[in-house]
Amino acid sequence: MDCEEFETYLNANSRVVAIFRSQALTYQHSRNRQRSASKRWSETAVTSAVDKMVSQFIDNVYDKLKTNIKENKFQPYDSWVNFIEGLNFQVKCNDDNEFLIVV
Repeated sequence: MDCEEFETYLNANSRVVAIFRSQALTYQHSRNRQRSASKRWSETAVTSAVDKMVSQFIDNVYDKLKTNIKENKFQPYDSWVNFIEGLNFQVKCNDDNEFLIVV
């Protein structure tokens, strides 16, 4: 499974990306409110920052899982699905506004 397939799978079978996106949007809006009025970002810039955070999140999760999955060379996609479905992970935001993956 490549990273794009992984993202598609997560979006179709889990709410983790939607939850992360929601928390990232809240975080970016909070940061934006702290900026002086003349330095505040447009909604487009906030959305772009959220999209970047989501992309980094997916890449990070993918890279961490990739090192732990033993792919069956005849059914690599199924190897990923079986491994992912065996996990129960959540996205949490700690007091330092760092997003953590909790397995």
